[in-house]
Order: sequence, then C-alpha cells, then structure tokens
Amino acid sequence: MKSQHLRSEKNCLNCNTEVPERYCPHCGQENTVQHESFGHLVGHVVADIAHYDSKLLATLKYLTVRPGLLTKEYWAGRRMRYVNPIKLYVFISAVFFFFFLALANSHREHNAKPGIETELADVEMGDIGSDYKSVAEYDAAQAAKPASQRNTGLEDRIERRLAKMRENKQSGKEVIKEMFTHNLPKMMFVLMPLFALMVKWTHRKRNLLFTDHAIFTIHLHSFLFIILFVGLVLRYFIHDGLPLELAYWGAFLYFVLALKDTYQQSFWKSLVKATLLCCGYFSIVVILFVFAIFGVLAAY
Repeated sequence: MKSQHLRSEKNCLNCNTEVPERYCPHCGQENTVQHESFGHLVGHVVADIAHYDSKLLATLKYLTVRPGLLTKEYWAGRRMRYVNPIKLYVFISAVFFFFFLALANSHREHNAKPGIETELADVEMGDIGSDYKSVAEYDAAQAAKPASQRNTGLEDRIERRLAKMRENKQSGKEVIKEMFTHNLPKMMFVLMPLFALMVKWTHRKRNLLFTDHAIFTIHLHSFLFIILFVGLVLRYFIHDGLPLELAYWGAFLYFVLALKDTYQQSFWKSLVKATLLCCGYFSIVVILFVFAIFGVLAAY
C-alpha cells in the first residue's frame, strides 16, 4: 500500500504534539495530509481488517490448542500479538449468545430436526406455591381471609405472579427457559469475578493479583463458550445429547490442563483444584439461578 504524503508541518493534528518523523510520539497518529484519496482510505480499511484477522486467528488458535498459554503470555507482557482478553471475551460471547438464542427459539418444522432447548427440568406451576388458577381467584381467597392472615410483600407478589401464569396457561419450563436465556449474559458478569476470586483463593500462595486470575478466568470462559457453541451446533443437527456431554467433559479437561500449565503445578493437584472449583462454581450458579427465578416471580 502506497504511503500517504507527510505534512510539511511538524505538529500533530490530533494532540498538537511535535512530530519529529512520521508518527506522533504521544498519540501515535500518522502525520500525513488530512485529505486522503479514496484508494488510500480503502487500503487503510483493508490493512486494519487483515491485521485484526491475523491477530484473531492466532489468538483463537492458541486459545483452543494451548490451554493457559494466552494467560501466561499476557502475564509476561507479550500482549500486542494477541487480541485483548476482554475484547476477545466480548466477541466470542456475543457470537455464542446470538446463535444460542437463535437455536433455542427455533421451532420444529416438517421433517426437520428439533431446535435446541435449554437443559432445564420441566417445572409445573402447580408445584410452586398455592394452586390458584387465576388472579381473580387469588384475590377472592385473600379477601375472604382476616387481614392478619393475608399475604403481604414479596409473598403476595409471587403468589399473584404464579396465579397469572396459570391463568395464561404458561408452564414453568417456558418461564424458566425464557428467564435463563435472557439473563445468562448478565449473570456471567457476576459469575466471572466470583470465579476469579475462587481461583485466587485456591492459588493464594502464588502471590498473584486478582487481575492476574481474572485474565485466566476470561480466557477460560472464552474457550468454554467456543466448545459449548460447537456442542450446541452438533446437537442441533444430530438431535442427540452426546455432543453437549462431550463438550462439558472437554471443557473440564481443558480447565485441568490450563491450571496445570498456567500455575505450574502437577496434573493431580490441578485435577483436585479443578473439581473443587467446578463444584463451588456450580453451587453459585444454582444460588443465582434460584434468586433470578424469584426475581422474575416478584417482578409482577
């Protein structure tokens, strides 16, 4: 690509710092004439895309085949050759949740394989709370009770919400599925810092900062979304739960190897720590999930 002509002036048009050569030493802007030709502008765009694509491909390659390498490279200060961990996570998670919601909302067509549904138990509304069939029935029952025995506050809102669901013929599975698919991205911003804290606690003797463990967590979750995405796509086409099961076990093995390589510890110690971290992580997920369900019920 032909370089744009340099300006005769030595002041940066962006920050007004003196520019001794081509690039500003303060902000990095190229000190070229401000009226670029169309061909040069297109060349800049192509070069930027090619540069980003090469970094992205290299980052994805090492993320998937070398557990823990990207984290160690980031810790060592070798960062420019890879995509920033946060940008990488945002990109991968956005792609994952876009296709996850698209597949989860797909419907069975004639001679077509069923769409993906979230792995949730089929909960019936009759299993939760009292068995009022409508809001009017619930209000009548409450009015018939003495004031001291009527539901108030959160209990009243939940019972009213459940009655409205039964009135609208909504199943518990539909409500939970909708809540899960729409709130999981938000829950991840709570889960990831908590998981990083757990990793820090299990490796407290390493004297690393919380941000160091957070980078490890981001890379781990980025791979988790990749392998789950592959499992979900395969499950969609072959309509079998095996791909997701393999994805879960593959993610766990990757986790063990990432701990081993990143924190320089034995395989068996990494296996024990990975098992404990997964159990703790799952417990936190269940707690947040239960709170989210009650939040949906109380939102009415």
